[in-house]
Amino acid sequence: MIKNLKKHWLAVVSVAYSLIVALFWLALRVNWSGISKQFGADTDRSFFIMETPLLICIFLWLAFIYAAVASFLWSGKKKAPFIVSLAVSFVFTIGIIVVVTMGAKDYLRFILPAFGESLLIATCLAAFGLLLFFPPQGKGKLCTTLKCVTLGIAILGTVLVAFDVKANYFTYEAVVYAVEDDYQIVFSTNDESLAWVEVDGKKYYDLYAGSRKSKDLVHKVTVPQKELDQAGGYTIGAQTMIYRGPFGGYKGKPFTKKYDFRPVNSSDGLIYYSMSDVHGSRKGARLAAENVKDMDFLVILGDSYTLIDSEYDAQFTNLLAGDVTKGEFPVVYARGNHEIKGKYAEDLHKYVGSKNGNFYYEFTFGNYDGGNKDVFGITLDIGEDHDDDWWEYYDTAQFELYQAEQTAMLENIRDNGKNDGFKYTVVCCHIPIQFVNARHNHETVKKVWTSLLNEIQPDLCIYGHQHELYPFLTDDEFGNKLTVNTPADGDSDSAYLTYNSQFKPNKTYSGYVTDYNFNGFIVGRRGNAQTDKVGALNTKDHIGMETRVDFANGWQTHIYWNSKGEKVSVYNPFVDGEAKTEFKTKLK
Repeated sequence: MIKNLKKHWLAVVSVAYSLIVALFWLALRVNWSGISKQFGADTDRSFFIMETPLLICIFLWLAFIYAAVASFLWSGKKKAPFIVSLAVSFVFTIGIIVVVTMGAKDYLRFILPAFGESLLIATCLAAFGLLLFFPPQGKGKLCTTLKCVTLGIAILGTVLVAFDVKANYFTYEAVVYAVEDDYQIVFSTNDESLAWVEVDGKKYYDLYAGSRKSKDLVHKVTVPQKELDQAGGYTIGAQTMIYRGPFGGYKGKPFTKKYDFRPVNSSDGLIYYSMSDVHGSRKGARLAAENVKDMDFLVILGDSYTLIDSEYDAQFTNLLAGDVTKGEFPVVYARGNHEIKGKYAEDLHKYVGSKNGNFYYEFTFGNYDGGNKDVFGITLDIGEDHDDDWWEYYDTAQFELYQAEQTAMLENIRDNGKNDGFKYTVVCCHIPIQFVNARHNHETVKKVWTSLLNEIQPDLCIYGHQHELYPFLTDDEFGNKLTVNTPADGDSDSAYLTYNSQFKPNKTYSGYVTDYNFNGFIVGRRGNAQTDKVGALNTKDHIGMETRVDFANGWQTHIYWNSKGEKVSVYNPFVDGEAKTEFKTKLK
């Protein structure tokens, strides 16, 4: 066998190399639209511009097939076919390096696992093919051992798959999301299970149309806010559903875990922390959040991960929330535009706080009979960051209809004074409402929502998306009115968002701000300073914002923390002045 490999080494290398290149290009498909964009797809939607990445993929697989066929026809006889194959693979290797360098490196955390998985499958298939078509001959120990190991693996795999043999346990800890006047408690198991939450002796179940769900790994159980707030603790439970038949079934042994819980209490003010655009920087986000003591609730403002393409990606927000809250106090979630991308994106509502499969809703804390009305919140979801007709969405985006539903919700809140009587009102949205960019994306809806929020009068709006630390303020802590230059005569192309002569950002966004009269902040980014440059694979540095609300004096204080335990010095880019480590704004 070794002699044959030496004889046919050029064919083996040619086939393997062409396969590796083809598999890597296929794994690069998350960046195929970016490749088309470099060829001019933003303005030229011709077939060859749009489909060039796919055509290259087809060509590379044909090149692999050519190398494989050549290995049967000419291996050991001719060298030219294999030299040609190697040359083609080398040329496209250079092309892959260029693509990665120009932007795909930001997505390597998705590309490399996909490539590794496909390469492993290809290797296993090749090994299986060799054993099937070229089985080892003879009765030597090595030959016998190889046959026994192969047979043993086949038998073991069959048993594990056929009988679903595995230990049962919780794979993701409980997270308590606030939605309307309820809590949605989310946790996961390693096998398909029945699930429940027990609060003060009463069980609440994970249900579908009156029946207990049993085929999911992720479980969401709704509990009335009042019940959990008063109980101060809860227990999650699950029981594996081994077989669910028409008139009978088999279940495993129940397993449970207890959690303490402390509700939001505004008697001594509020302390909450907001994070956004973590993009996989789990360690950095956790370290930054640890600077905030006695947190009442956590707000996650989207783009926790860059792509929702797997179970892990969908669970990433729960990992973040679990790191910070340990399931012991509530979480508010607003979806980011990157969480609309990937094959698991349509299932994301199962994993986080949502209402009827949507990511816009009201939420409250302390709003039950006989209790204090502490916090009224609004979660909004603009959707993607371009308008619906943007070519990269391949006709899947219908966010104008979705935004209209949210406009109706805001009108209902305004018309019925739904936040009246609450001590504090906060609005959470991934994409900033107070800023319209140079592309004018979502310009109309941002103006409409700004007008409605001017009437609702939130104490604060918090955002993410821009990867910047920007305040949108109406006045300073001394009561001086702040004015931001807005475009004259609607000429938004002539306005720029940076006015502070001392502020030197990495980039300046042309555009303008809406006519708002409420305060807002973009709360987070990866990094440790306002303008530092962060590598795509950096997972240890992140900045988020703490908000401390002082009801007695009518103030709230906003502090940006980084993962090194430092207060971040931040300029207001829209007015001249020194950088601050704390911003103070008035309550409405």
